[in-house]
Amino acid sequence: MKSNILKIALLALMFGAACFPLAAQAQDTDVVKSVRAAYAAAKEKIKLNATDEQTRNDAVVTLHHNVPATGPRTTVAHCYYELDTDENGAHYYPYFITLKYNVAARNFYEEYLFHPESGRLLFAFLQSDTFEGTKNEERYYFDDLGKLASVNVKGERTVGDADLVSRAEDYRALIPKFLDFSY
Repeated sequence: MKSNILKIALLALMFGAACFPLAAQAQDTDVVKSVRAAYAAAKEKIKLNATDEQTRNDAVVTLHHNVPATGPRTTVAHCYYELDTDENGAHYYPYFITLKYNVAARNFYEEYLFHPESGRLLFAFLQSDTFEGTKNEERYYFDDLGKLASVNVKGERTVGDADLVSRAEDYRALIPKFLDFSY
């Protein structure tokens, strides 16, 4: 009898352990679907932004500099944001940022999608040329709490999770400072 209970308990534990990854995978799939919907909504807003001068809330910065040992570099940062004003001035809430830049002959492209209310990173897309002439593509999906839920990499992974989030937050924080003319 004790042996049967132990076998049943062991079987239940094995079944639970087998189902846990499936439940986690289903949750990750839900996060990816949710992020893709937010991405589509942001892209639609950007499309409308480009056609309506009245509601245009974006900033483009182009930097040209010569970097020793790699040569000329051009960086184009494009930020789309919501603008709110009150008695304290203007408040900028970036929701989508793109960066396009080169290092020597290699080209890089990055996209960052932020949660509209919390400002947390929801999605990051990184694309880069490799030394072999192919492209790396990395997609990072985050849940509403900022936890990494899914990673899809074609090629090599080029950045760690913490560095990716830190970089995205730096870009997001920089834009409102750049646009603040309240001085």
